[in-house]
Amino acid sequence: MKEEEKLLLSIQYRLLEEQAIRKHIQDWLVFVRILFEPEKMIINEQGQGLFSLTRCLEILKRAGNREDITLHVSDGENESSFRLVSGNLLERHLLTGALFKSCRKLILDYTEVQMKTKGLFGYLRSYTEYLYHNTDTMAKRLQFQTAAEITCLPKIKRPDGDVVIDCNQFPGYDIFYKGFCLTSCWRMYFSCDYHNVIPLAVIEDVQQVEQVVRISPEVILVELYRDPFHWQRECNLRYQRLFRDQLGIDQLAWDNGIGVLREPFIEYAYSDNLIQTVQYQNDRLQPTGKKAATHFVTRTFDLIRDQQQVKRVRGTLNAQAYFPWVDEQRMKMMNYLVLNPAYALDDGLQAYKFYIRNYLEIEIDPKDGRYHEYLVVLNIYLPDEQAELIPYQQLKQELSDIKFSRLKKRKGERYFDLKKGKNHLRVNFVKASTMPQLENITGGLEG
Repeated sequence: MKEEEKLLLSIQYRLLEEQAIRKHIQDWLVFVRILFEPEKMIINEQGQGLFSLTRCLEILKRAGNREDITLHVSDGENESSFRLVSGNLLERHLLTGALFKSCRKLILDYTEVQMKTKGLFGYLRSYTEYLYHNTDTMAKRLQFQTAAEITCLPKIKRPDGDVVIDCNQFPGYDIFYKGFCLTSCWRMYFSCDYHNVIPLAVIEDVQQVEQVVRISPEVILVELYRDPFHWQRECNLRYQRLFRDQLGIDQLAWDNGIGVLREPFIEYAYSDNLIQTVQYQNDRLQPTGKKAATHFVTRTFDLIRDQQQVKRVRGTLNAQAYFPWVDEQRMKMMNYLVLNPAYALDDGLQAYKFYIRNYLEIEIDPKDGRYHEYLVVLNIYLPDEQAELIPYQQLKQELSDIKFSRLKKRKGERYFDLKKGKNHLRVNFVKASTMPQLENITGGLEG
């Protein structure tokens, strides 16, 4: 199927005052009328009519008085819209490739100016790339893919039983974490508000991108490659994935129940008014997966004082980097996962195999007394009904190089002990309803 080149521009604003709302909607209307001549319009998603500048100006006068408004205009090829809900404004533009190429400087300048003025997050990307990475239903994907291509894609089950595409596995998937959009695409604009989730220094430190520019004291621009319509090139998909990995998006949030089953390139630890990050790098100081790392960049961000401390270390990880919660009295080291294998077509078998190997097959210094003397535990918290459906025999059969103890049961959990060489691990499958608070257990990420 021939791709129709279109560019998607989206800007999400911070919570706005009445005057700012009107200004941004007015800017939107002027921008639209410069780009194309609207012919049709839809107000509040209620029927399509002819475009009327008079009606648009009437809407502009009402904007900001606590009324929720949506407006969509188009000329048949290009379309633009804004959505105002409780003071939160989102604008979107879907433009033909020809229009983007002829008005590129105007479009990019407009985006930067708007982001500098109360913008929270913005991006520009190929619309086909957006659809490919964010469309999960089979019927909708048939509009731009063949059935044979769809058959090869990763899939999950929804709670209602429908099988859909697992878009978490795609580099350009838009996912939301604590109200922030996290994604990876051609051009992205991050405001200072993101600092409370992903410190801006982490974004500015990304490698193998076309450009990273602080366009104002409060906004960072990231461009992954030169041409948004060349997103399908292997190198550009690789840059898209690498950017996502460097920010740790797939470790922060997922909605497929089990995660992406890949090693992290960065890890986060949050506490009151502090964020600690550990970035993993190879001998060339390039980003890499945790187990392959030989250099570690630890950053501590004080959100109150707006200060950061950076420590760069060469070496190997200790046990506490994998099991950060330590109970000295009981001589236990622990980490935990919260999973819902009901989404997986194999009921979580591949996820269990990945996490078991990930936490058992680690290189530990023989002098690391804690690891060799302590009980090392991985708690996997599951929905109560799933906690009793552990595929023990399948795991034992498919992980034949690992020595399993027998499956033991006690109230609220099932567990077994694993050994491989000198490494050991206890895996607890625990009902999520019994999950404790972990703040009082000491620990942290260490390189």
